This record gives sequence, structure tokens and C-alpha cells, in this order.
Amino acid sequence: MIITWLSGGLGNQMFQYAAGLALAERRRTTLKLDVSWFREDPGLEAHNRYALSCFNLTEQFATQEEIERVRGVRLTRTERWSVAVAGALRLQHYARRHAEPGNWHQPPTFAFYPQFLEQPDPTYLNGMFQSEKFFAGAADLLRLHFTFRYPPTPEVAALADRIRSGPSAAVHFRRGDYGRNATFAKEIGVLDLAYYQRAVRLLRERSPGATLYIFSDDIEAVAREFTPSGPHEFVRCVKPWHAYDKIRLMSLCDHLAVANSTFSWWAAWLNAAPAKLIVAPEPWFDQSKHDASDVVPAGWIRLPRQG
Repeated sequence: MIITWLSGGLGNQMFQYAAGLALAERRRTTLKLDVSWFREDPGLEAHNRYALSCFNLTEQFATQEEIERVRGVRLTRTERWSVAVAGALRLQHYARRHAEPGNWHQPPTFAFYPQFLEQPDPTYLNGMFQSEKFFAGAADLLRLHFTFRYPPTPEVAALADRIRSGPSAAVHFRRGDYGRNATFAKEIGVLDLAYYQRAVRLLRERSPGATLYIFSDDIEAVAREFTPSGPHEFVRCVKPWHAYDKIRLMSLCDHLAVANSTFSWWAAWLNAAPAKLIVAPEPWFDQSKHDASDVVPAGWIRLPRQG
């Protein structure tokens, strides 16, 4: 059994699921999800909720007993004594639950490391795993799992038809908690407009007549600050949309300029266009200590994030 701990928004959860699935497939075992973080952190932003149910994947949720058994439980002296007594009394269920060694695996680095692929069955994964290298061996299966379970609403379907009708490019701005959360603002940071201006020039060179579909979690602020050349549309949610609808729509565009966000990262990765141009910021993080050298896939174009 592989258990993967889920946290953060939809994009983060997709990375954590992807790594868990790849390891489970490699070990020919079951993947289960630990969603306890969402109960423990109710005060975080609304998008930090369990969100993978929008996809065509089989959800198996780990019980607390399974979590404790796989990751191991740190026992006090009294508890260790009770396990020994339970074994002597042939209370095997209790003894196995608390005495068997666990494998709680936390990544030694943010970047990819080959030792990940050597983790045994069972393993409890507790990390972010933000690189396609972690799940490269299961990429085809993952694309099936990350198809959308629910059909689009009429409004979303109409926009999808417009995107498909002609050359198109998605441009994603991530604001929201990147500005409101002091830690995120410092370590991740909001991208400069200079990055987007350079990205649009590249998109226009590749597809001069493309309509730019501009997505953001603060679209009105972006519309006030950003006026790209050529045909463009600021994508506004005239009715309540699900967050995954934006991934659905961005993934339909011929080309993409992503923000330093796992949300648009996945829209780009799921894009099936054979000649797509994907533009991403460099560096991914602003002042973070994490090594983000493996976040952006090799085939994407990296542009400076600042002017």
C-alpha cells in the first residue's frame, strides 16, 4: 500500500496524487489518500480543500489505522510496554498495529531524486513532488486519471467551443493568496508584468492571429493592469464555476503562458496539442530556499520573471 498525504489547492494535490500513483504502479500495489490535513487546517483559503473528486480516478481514502501502520507510530515508554504485553497475551491485532516499523518518507530535496523510485511497499509519502520526473513512468495512465468526471456547464462548453474554433493561447495570472499571504508573497511572489509582456510576444510570434484567453483568480485587477496587443478575452465567471473548469479551458488552448502556479502548470501538462508552446517563469520561486530546478519540464520555454 502507498499512502500519499494531500495538502494545498487542486494543483498541489494533483502532484501528490501523481507521485503516489507512479510509486503504487511501480510496486504493483494500492494507492490510498490521506486527507486529514483538510480537517486540521480549516482556516486556510477556500481553494485549500480536497478537490480530486472532479477527475476520473478511483478514490480510496486511508483509515487512521492504515496511516498509523504504514507511517509508523512514535510510542512512549508506557505504550511500548503495552505492546509487549499485548504480544504476550496474543492480542496480535493490537501488537501488529503498534509494533510494526513504518516507512514515513519525506523528500530530502524539492527537486527530483532517483531514490524516490526505490521506496518500498508500504510507504507513506509526505511531500510536494513538484516535477514530472516523479511520475514519468505513469504519465499515460495519469492522463486518463486526470480526465474530467463531470460535463461542463453550458457557459463553460460555449467558451470551450470558442477556444477550439480558432488559434488560441491561455495566459494565467496567479494573484490571491500570493499577495495576501506574507510568506507566499515573499517566497513565491507575484510575477512582474514584464514577464507577461515577453510571454505574449513569444505567443504572437508562434501564432500571430491567436486569441489570448486570460485567466486569473483576480481577473478584474488584471484587466485594469494588463492590455495585450491583438485579440484577447478576459475570462470572467458570469455564473459560479468550479475551479477545475479553468484547468479544463486552459488545457484546450493551442499554447499557454503559465504563472508560477501548479494550477496552470497542470493545464499546460494536460494540453494535448502536438506543437504547443508553453512559456514558464524563471526562477519559479522568488526567494524560496527550495530547489525548483525540476519544476519546469525540459520542453517548456523559460522567461525571466522580472523586468
